[in-house]
Amino acid sequence: MASTKVVGNAGEVQVPTASAVHGIKSWTMDQVFDVGETTSFDDTGTKAFLPTVSGWTGTFEGYKVGAPLTIGTVTTITLEESQTALQLFSGAVIITGLHDTTAHDGIVTESYDFQGTAALAIPGA
Repeated sequence: MASTKVVGNAGEVQVPTASAVHGIKSWTMDQVFDVGETTSFDDTGTKAFLPTVSGWTGTFEGYKVGAPLTIGTVTTITLEESQTALQLFSGAVIITGLHDTTAHDGIVTESYDFQGTAALAIPGA
């Protein structure tokens, strides 16, 4: 079975309230599943765990144009891997962090942190 690689140079981040961030350069999204330790004497020296809850967080970065997003903004986000319709993640988020970067020889950029607040829609292909 041949695998198809996905080129990220056509990726995109869509946030309805993010008109202040243009030229998105990158995004990350981390899915996690927490586990709770259930080790007892019956486990004879080997730790035991059970799955508990899942969650997701991420960041995106772009060039600054206009006023930044407000920390605490509740919105939706779409993280596109490419321009292919099914290659995207989406869900409800809270903007939890804003990081400005300015250098004497560079372009001002802003990066944002977000926390997923509901189920994450995962790419179909």
